[in-house]
Amino acid sequence: MIYELLRRLYKPLPPLGWKNIAWLSFIINTGHFLARLVPNFVILRQSPPSFPDLPVEVLTEIFQFATYLHEAENILPLDPFIPQQISRNALGPNTALSTMRTKCALVLVCRSWRNVAIPLLYRHLVIRSPQRAIYLLSALESRLPMPVDATTPTRPSEYGRFARHLEIYTHSRGSNAYNFLLTICHIIQKSPNLRIISGSWNHALPAGFPQSVSRMCGPTLQGLLWSESCPDSPTFAKFLSSFQSLRVLDISRVPRHRAEDISLSLPLIQDLIISTHTGSMSLATSISMPRLHTLVLRLESNASESSTYIRKFLKARGIALRTLHILPSLAIDDQNILYNFHIPFRDCTCLETLTFHVNHTPTFHHPTVKRVGIHGLKSEAFEHGKTNSGKTCLKTLATRSLYPCLETVRTVDYLVENHTLSLGHYILWSEKFERLGVDFQDGAGIVWMYTEALDIDGGGESSNDRSCEEATLL
Repeated sequence: MIYELLRRLYKPLPPLGWKNIAWLSFIINTGHFLARLVPNFVILRQSPPSFPDLPVEVLTEIFQFATYLHEAENILPLDPFIPQQISRNALGPNTALSTMRTKCALVLVCRSWRNVAIPLLYRHLVIRSPQRAIYLLSALESRLPMPVDATTPTRPSEYGRFARHLEIYTHSRGSNAYNFLLTICHIIQKSPNLRIISGSWNHALPAGFPQSVSRMCGPTLQGLLWSESCPDSPTFAKFLSSFQSLRVLDISRVPRHRAEDISLSLPLIQDLIISTHTGSMSLATSISMPRLHTLVLRLESNASESSTYIRKFLKARGIALRTLHILPSLAIDDQNILYNFHIPFRDCTCLETLTFHVNHTPTFHHPTVKRVGIHGLKSEAFEHGKTNSGKTCLKTLATRSLYPCLETVRTVDYLVENHTLSLGHYILWSEKFERLGVDFQDGAGIVWMYTEALDIDGGGESSNDRSCEEATLL
């Protein structure tokens, strides 16, 4: 065997014979060449290193962190009081496309990783066209357990049982076809553990489709986003009343709805998302929600004209509100429009948290508000000699008589680390709020203040020589 190995390395080596025995003995006796060759040969024959044998729980935590997307887990906006950080990742934050690519890569690594990543891959299902709906249904049916006999009912899909959020868009051609709606019903039927449905419908829906959805998901659904341009009022009210387990409801994209003489009860609703459209406001007013504590109000172009509807809604449902988020319109053209409107916060007797955009500042004062979050603040709001909506908002919040219980003011999307040139002006406002007993925080939840450096040596130098002002965080 040793001779054959040498022949492969040295092709001119003649066949083994009696005359070459002395030459071969010399090579074997010296052993220098074989001492270097054999270890390398053994190393090349070793198997590649395997992945560390981590517990399933650890792999699940790692994969969930690597593929997390807030929109896939919840239809509520992200909590503005979660501390933000500067993204130092070269790839940036997760997006829908990057998350899906990561999930598809994880299921191809090995069998153990596939078993952990498959539930994450099918957790959030997005349908953007009729063709994608057909492909998704085919994937769900590919692992459908067959019944034992004709009398045994068909069990749910092995992949469909992992689905928790179904998101449907109808912008593509053919989305108004009956076969497309039938395919969606089949997908829902094979996903028995759905908890959230987000539907954006650009076409009128037949009466039988909402009834089918409510029959399949009514007892278990916890989150519903329903966008329909012109729903029939009695039918839509009956459709909503079938979801008695709802915790989150988004009806902000229902612009036209007549809720006269309609009343329904959703006893478990805790979070409600509405807009200043008259249809959305009137529908929300007609729903009885005894456990409602968080309201997300999205401003549209008619915000200045909808004060009457806002007042009527808050008079009926505002007594139980603890948190109110006022968000700008989804339309890009409306982001810079200044809305002057009045919200009767006096009806919200238990309100504690309030957030709003600086360009949509409501004229309000409230005796129980403890936390205020401001979106859209820029460096110009902290500089002297400039008058803008941001500075006006800060001056209003700094009036202690208007907010006697105020404890925290946070600039939600303003990070001091990104605006170091305006650090001095920011700290002046922070000290002003500090004298009032209010924490003025940036988007990371940090209170920036000026402090004096400590005298570590304890020398005899004067305090003027020893002191230096430094911006520190508390």
